[in-house]
Amino acid sequence: MKFSASQSSLSSAISPLSAVVPTKSPMPVLSHILADLKGNILTLTGSDMEVTMQTRLEVSGSEDGRLLLPSRKFTELLRGLPDEQITVEKVKGKENQIKISDTEGREYACSAESVDNYPQVPKLEESNVFKIGRNKLRRLIGKCLFAVSRDELRPQLTGVFLKVNAEEIQLVTTDGHRLVRVGYKSNGYSGDEHIAIVPSKAMSAVQRIAEGEGDAEIAFAGSQLAFRIGNTTLITRLIEGKYPNYQAVIPTENKNLLKVDLDQLTAAVRRAQIFSNEISRQIRIHLEKAELQIRVEDIEQGNEGFESVPCEFAGEAMDIGYNAGYVLDVLKQVDTNEVKFELGTSTSAGIVRPTEQEENEDLLMLIMPVRLN
Repeated sequence: MKFSASQSSLSSAISPLSAVVPTKSPMPVLSHILADLKGNILTLTGSDMEVTMQTRLEVSGSEDGRLLLPSRKFTELLRGLPDEQITVEKVKGKENQIKISDTEGREYACSAESVDNYPQVPKLEESNVFKIGRNKLRRLIGKCLFAVSRDELRPQLTGVFLKVNAEEIQLVTTDGHRLVRVGYKSNGYSGDEHIAIVPSKAMSAVQRIAEGEGDAEIAFAGSQLAFRIGNTTLITRLIEGKYPNYQAVIPTENKNLLKVDLDQLTAAVRRAQIFSNEISRQIRIHLEKAELQIRVEDIEQGNEGFESVPCEFAGEAMDIGYNAGYVLDVLKQVDTNEVKFELGTSTSAGIVRPTEQEENEDLLMLIMPVRLN
């Protein structure tokens, strides 16, 4: 097996696979990238058994075959080489030995796992395919990933809830403290409605490769899901189980309305967080008609702070506590100059939205208050 390609094209193809290839695994073969050459088409595969990514590129092939490339060594070597023609070949007479050389006379060799030990790439029996612009998919994923739970005891919450139908594509994440629901009106899809819980690792990898012009395809296939973006395909197993009824926790009658400058509020919360308790990160917000006051106190460390931000508030004066870090996470997702809060009581969930939505998009974020000391 032997092929040649430019350093830049190999680097571009290999780079996204690092989001899938595990750095540590009880199966050493998974720390490798599978290279499969047929003619002048090289297919590169990375997998952790749950998520598999494949990408194809055109090379100068001189001998068909398959071999494994140690992911870390090969990727780091590529980064350190100039943009010259790189040749990769299997060393004849030496089992599982790989040689990498370039036109300037540089030459390196390393051993790898046997290609026979690499897991079989999953095959899909698709039912429906949904298309969406790459940049739009990337944006939707970016809006919701921060609220994915890390609690392995509730595996459904560690993924992204995905719903696709003739009306829209919708993504939902929640960790019990925050919730994001972002939807985008679909264009031309007429297939069946599908719902799935997609591992957050898979969604992070999709976000990484969903760049440039053109569409991304989402293909549903039973307990698996595929994303096709250009020459790259990502296949992931879905998380089993039922996603919580997130609609039930979204309040519908929050009548206390707050509008405030996004940058001013973000800066104020960021400063207050510095003096908050390192565990609770609690800040106290007092709301009046034209003023938002932020107070922070950490009795254990002797820290405290106060500042105010002008605002528009329609409702009875109220005090409410939040985790400052959670507030900042939510505010980062707002693209407008001002941000809207729809509040109920000091102990009920508040809704956060941009003052204007992107065209055909609906972004809703929910944040739970904390009990004030």
